[in-house]
Amino acid sequence: MTDPAERMRRRIQEIFGDDPVTSADERADGGAPDAGEDADRDRWYTENRPPHHGD
Repeated sequence: MTDPAERMRRRIQEIFGDDPVTSADERADGGAPDAGEDADRDRWYTENRPPHHGD
């Protein structure tokens, strides 16, 4: 019989597909968004900025 920690690790792997312990910023690629994501975020902010927040 496997111990509870091993069963839990297997279940997490089954659900999430990989080790969820590391976050995107800890991974080799740095978790950095591509340039398109930054541009989209900036455009969204500009389009949705409240009027009382001047330029």
